[in-house]
Amino acid sequence: MTGLLLDEMYPPALALQLRQQGHDAVAALDIEVGLSSRSDDDVLAWAARNNRCVVTENVRDFARLAPVTPHAGIIFVSSQRFPRTRNGLVRLGAALDALLTAKRLPPPDGVIWLNVAE
Repeated sequence: MTGLLLDEMYPPALALQLRQQGHDAVAALDIEVGLSSRSDDDVLAWAARNNRCVVTENVRDFARLAPVTPHAGIIFVSSQRFPRTRNGLVRLGAALDALLTAKRLPPPDGVIWLNVAE
């Protein structure tokens, strides 16, 4: 199964929380991942090499890259639906947990929008 790579707008603590729930998730800002301040092209290429879907709210740039760059999937997140506040990150974690548990990640080269966990 494909893992997740949380783009740099998300804290490593969110990836840690998902790992504690039994999911394969890392954050671009994790020191061992080494993607801090890297280009979107580099992030998408690293994720593809490591079989990870990118979770991002950077729709403009990743929507441009998705059709022309092979990738393991992209999950777009609305910053209005999931603001980067304490409550928003809790809801984001719950929605990602539900998506991973249901095994509803996008296929290779696929793109989906994350919905609120039901």
